[in-house]
Amino acid sequence: MSQVNEPVLSVRDLRTVIHTATGDAEVVKGVSFDVARGETLALVGESGCGKSTTVLSVMDLHPRPTVEITGGQVVFEGVDLVKATEQQRRSVRGAGMAMVYQDPMTSLNPLMRVGDQIGEVVLAHGGSAEEARRRVGEVLEQVGIADPGRAARAYPHEFSGGMRQRVVIAMALAMRPRLLIADEPTTALDVTIQQQIIALVRQLQADNGMAVIWITHDLGVVARVADRIAIMYSGHIVEEGPSRRVFSRPEHPYTDGLIASIPRPTGSERPPLRLIPGSPPDPSHVFAGCPFVPRCPQAVDLCSEQLPPITERGSSSARCWVPPEKWTAPRSGGVSQQVAQ
Repeated sequence: MSQVNEPVLSVRDLRTVIHTATGDAEVVKGVSFDVARGETLALVGESGCGKSTTVLSVMDLHPRPTVEITGGQVVFEGVDLVKATEQQRRSVRGAGMAMVYQDPMTSLNPLMRVGDQIGEVVLAHGGSAEEARRRVGEVLEQVGIADPGRAARAYPHEFSGGMRQRVVIAMALAMRPRLLIADEPTTALDVTIQQQIIALVRQLQADNGMAVIWITHDLGVVARVADRIAIMYSGHIVEEGPSRRVFSRPEHPYTDGLIASIPRPTGSERPPLRLIPGSPPDPSHVFAGCPFVPRCPQAVDLCSEQLPPITERGSSSARCWVPPEKWTAPRSGGVSQQVAQ
């Protein structure tokens, strides 16, 4: 795990709204977090909790005017990108921070050769055609693709899913970014290729000192890659802390429920998985209190009346009125990172 340094990215009270025909829905609700050089932050939660919307807001890649950042700060290397000009934001995207998307096939243009797509990043940031050709070969070799020259002339459909994901990572690395955002990059891959991609990103991070934000709902992946974990629910970060601390002693009932759903790989009489009842709420629904109340086994009356603030709890922080020592329903008991793997 990495040693924490000054933040490369500092997000404070970020708020994002989707404008619809039936009204506005706030989908990112005052999110704050930091990512330091060489550190991996895992952003975790069920589908629909706001993970991808948060990082798309950080990158300012939302379709306008449908989606709008309505408040907060996104400070990258000292510059607040929310207040920056479009030209300043374009100079950061792809160069200072880059993104690896979940589905490589939809991230790549099927009508363009792989090398042209990677080289386009270099050209967009003022590089020459010769610099682009040289960099294409370097990054394809860096991500472990044999015969980079031949690969650069190929089209995306000529690669397997794992190789296409390597191409997308190569594209993200073309300008040597200081922050890499990986949006569920292993979800569509089988377990063997998934492990190869995880190992690749970790090695590239170690070589280049990048900060990484890894978005996933797979806690097994989180246990292998993350220094710190931020748990999201209904547009809020409900718990954040060092990876080992969050796995061993969850401070929020939602985190506890996620950990309880991890299958235990040992034991002849394994208990049935404990499920979290219900589904994440509709983003357009406004709660007076904690949005997890309808699904929470630990809820008290106050939880329905007022949204809890983030409070420090040792090396972690959590947004919950009821501390773990006062929980009454069964708990996961935590789980080690070794078990999560």
